[in-house]
Amino acid sequence: MALARPGTPDPQALASVLLLLLWAPALSLLAGPTCEEDVDECLSDPCLHGGTCSDTVAGYICRCPETWGGRDCSVQLTGCQGHTCPLAATCIPIFESGVHSYVCHCPPGTHGPFCGQNTTFSVMAGSPIQASVPAGGPLGLALRFRTTLPAGTLATRNDTKESLELALVAATLQATLWSYSTTVLVLRLPDLALNDGHWHQVEVVLHLATLELRLWHEGCPARLCVASGPVALASTASATPLPAGISSAQLGDATFAGCLQDVRVDGHLLLPEDLGENVLLGCERREQCRPLPCVHGGSCVDLWTHFRCDCARPHRGPTCADEIPAATFGLGGAPSSASFLLQELPGPNLTVSFLLRTRESAGLLLQFANDSAAGLTVFLSEGRIRAEVPGSPAVVLPGRWDDGLRHLVMLSFGPDQLQDLGQHVHVGGRLLAADSQPWGGPFRGCLQDLRLDGCHLPFFPLPLDNSSQPSELGGRQSWNLTAGCVSEDMCSPDPCFNGGTCLVTWNDFHCTCPANFTGPTCAQQLWCPGQPCLPPATCEEVPDGFVCVAEATFREGPPAAFSGHNASSGRLLGGLSLAFRTRDSEAWLLRAAAGALEGVWLAVRNGSLAGGVRGGHGLPGAVLPIPGPRVADGAWHRVRLAMERPAATTSRWLLWLDGAATPVALRGLASDLGFLQGPGAVRILLAENFTGCLGRVALGGLPLPLARPRPGAAPGAREHFASWPGTPAPILGCRGAPVCAPSPCLHDGACRDLFDAFACACGPGWEGPRCEAHVDPCHSAPCARGRCHTHPDGRFECRCPPGFGGPRCRLPVPSKECSLNVTCLDGSPCEGGSPAANCSCLEGLAGQRCQVPTLPCEANPCLNGGTCRAAGGVSECICNARFSGQFCEVAKGLPLPLPFPLLEVAVPAACACLLLLLLGLLSGILAARKRRQSEGTYSPSQQEVAGARLEMDSVLKVPPEERLI
Repeated sequence: MALARPGTPDPQALASVLLLLLWAPALSLLAGPTCEEDVDECLSDPCLHGGTCSDTVAGYICRCPETWGGRDCSVQLTGCQGHTCPLAATCIPIFESGVHSYVCHCPPGTHGPFCGQNTTFSVMAGSPIQASVPAGGPLGLALRFRTTLPAGTLATRNDTKESLELALVAATLQATLWSYSTTVLVLRLPDLALNDGHWHQVEVVLHLATLELRLWHEGCPARLCVASGPVALASTASATPLPAGISSAQLGDATFAGCLQDVRVDGHLLLPEDLGENVLLGCERREQCRPLPCVHGGSCVDLWTHFRCDCARPHRGPTCADEIPAATFGLGGAPSSASFLLQELPGPNLTVSFLLRTRESAGLLLQFANDSAAGLTVFLSEGRIRAEVPGSPAVVLPGRWDDGLRHLVMLSFGPDQLQDLGQHVHVGGRLLAADSQPWGGPFRGCLQDLRLDGCHLPFFPLPLDNSSQPSELGGRQSWNLTAGCVSEDMCSPDPCFNGGTCLVTWNDFHCTCPANFTGPTCAQQLWCPGQPCLPPATCEEVPDGFVCVAEATFREGPPAAFSGHNASSGRLLGGLSLAFRTRDSEAWLLRAAAGALEGVWLAVRNGSLAGGVRGGHGLPGAVLPIPGPRVADGAWHRVRLAMERPAATTSRWLLWLDGAATPVALRGLASDLGFLQGPGAVRILLAENFTGCLGRVALGGLPLPLARPRPGAAPGAREHFASWPGTPAPILGCRGAPVCAPSPCLHDGACRDLFDAFACACGPGWEGPRCEAHVDPCHSAPCARGRCHTHPDGRFECRCPPGFGGPRCRLPVPSKECSLNVTCLDGSPCEGGSPAANCSCLEGLAGQRCQVPTLPCEANPCLNGGTCRAAGGVSECICNARFSGQFCEVAKGLPLPLPFPLLEVAVPAACACLLLLLLGLLSGILAARKRRQSEGTYSPSQQEVAGARLEMDSVLKVPPEERLI
């Protein structure tokens, strides 16, 4: 064996050392006996300045913030300092191989180092753009587009194996992949319409056996919509790399028109200058529907380079300016009809549509027939449209169609209803009028724009077509048709009376009447224009006459009596209404009685409303439950009493007070008020023993004449209700004592007239019957502890001692010195100091530092039986009638019935009472002495006086003899 000399390096050992030096970094990132375990290098946080670390096999990658770079994000990027990117571009700094630089991220539609190249161009329908790109790249299409068309191909990419297409279908995005002319996959994003004329960015790419379609849109989640699907590996470009060559691309097709920009095919950008000389740069266009070119309600559709008007029937033409002429059938009573011969029968389904205008309730509209029998028939019956097919149930359209207005009629029929249809179509009738009678006879009115599916059947030759017929029609015949929708002359002869002027309103008329006549033909006279009533009464029209309606004042005088002997007995009197105001606790409002069996009454009993009805038929009658609502308060009240079922012989009666939504039901049943009308009508009494005012009083809707017409006024043809002979006229107008003139309320209080009494609504800080007393909310000591302070607005504030808080100082608060930096929340002051402190919490807060919110009514701050109510987070006390103030702490007196000076009346009254007391004592002494003198004797005169006094003291107020209820 040969030995190496000392000092001579061994070549094999030298190679091992070099290999170890080369692999040392990698070996340091591995662990385990055989270096089989990968170490997570991100555990040592190698990325600086907020960079994000991603572990890789035997290494890591740092994703740095925008302003930092390098392997560990340790290098601040300065490449964009002094950059020359245009304003619309974004500068992106770069650090590579130790050199700082930048690139310009261009806005859409531009390209190049400094975004100086335009990538936007226009595509015209029928002129697609062809392009070629190198083959072998990743299969994909990416572009931005804008258009207003709902369908068309945006771009297509083709090679010897695969084809990829981006298209709009029904205004939504669709991507299709073919392999050897066989459809492999179709992806759709169906929810977003993209033909709105705005730019939209789309992309379809094939990667790792998956086809993915992307759309960037505001309506997408996170502004990105994605649809994807798997593709068999044998069909993908990524599975078998293509040899170097050329792939073709086509932009647009026969239908697409719009603009494209930033088009990339297999990752290659297509610039307009590389696409040929005929490419139109930029995207300039005019909105086709601004200003709106369509008239008569037509809808404009922008087709990018032109527009289309979808016209409302019966209009047509490029701008809907033309109208399909209507045909009038039966003008002047002459039978009319039209007939069409169809070359081909419709089917398998049929839609019949036309415009109809008529005031006739019956007539034949349309009928399919052959030489022997009638088939499908459409006609009017009782104002409704019916469609009948032999052997099938009739179809009836809802609603009435004979109102003289123009209606669009549409009827759809299926295959079962189109058997034995017949090629003849008769419209408006048959040639012989008698043949139309089974379907209501010949039609009278107007028909327009008749269509069978999309085929228009013209009643007259169309203009500018040399009278040529549609290809579906073999012929047309018509009899007695009038062009246009023409009305009959309904004003000949003149139907208007009393000088009225007649105006034709299409197969009808309208009479313009003089001031004192009304009605369809001006036959009904108006009485109120002649001003037959003097103020304050107002005139109200009633059938065949008028009534002078007014408010009236009564003061315990005789009642107002009325009779309905002239009222028609055929008119149903199923109710009454009455308005009144009073302070009487006992009074009659209205009453009428026919013996003990029939009657009606309304009254005030013990200050409450009472009433009842007796309607014969052996029934006990209907009575308002006791007690009724309080009404003796001097305010206006309106009562309506009516039968629940007016047409019934007997019914419940209902009462509404002051327009209440829910009525009060009277107990029992009764019939109507027929006993108040006709020759045997009973007398009606109003305001008996009543002090107050009556307003409008009506029976069965007919008001009673509380006021009489002015002298010389022409009477009406009929006076339904009249004053009873000899009844004095009431005082017109509601005239109580002038309690509010001048106002008795002091300190700007508002006076309310309660009929012979008043009430004062006092302003802040004042109270009392006349607002004469200054409110002192602290007078009732509302604070449980601490000091009460009055505010100028009449409210009070409790300033609590240390250890307590809350609105009325009821809540205990732990002591703490203010000197210890106590911070009261919500701006509340800290009071006290050493040795204790207190946060005087604002309303709604509690706790040591006013940090605990309290419910507004939790502490129940209301006094004297007041009810606490929370409103908007603030407590409010609802006081009873005897107290007022913020917390019901102020007692108030009763309102005075009339304004008077207290001292000037109280002192004389006290003196008078004292004088009467002395006189009473003196007369008692004299009477006792006289009785003592007459003891044991008989005095007839004395017995007469005593007996007479006993009789008179027992006499009550006897009602008149009519008071039978």
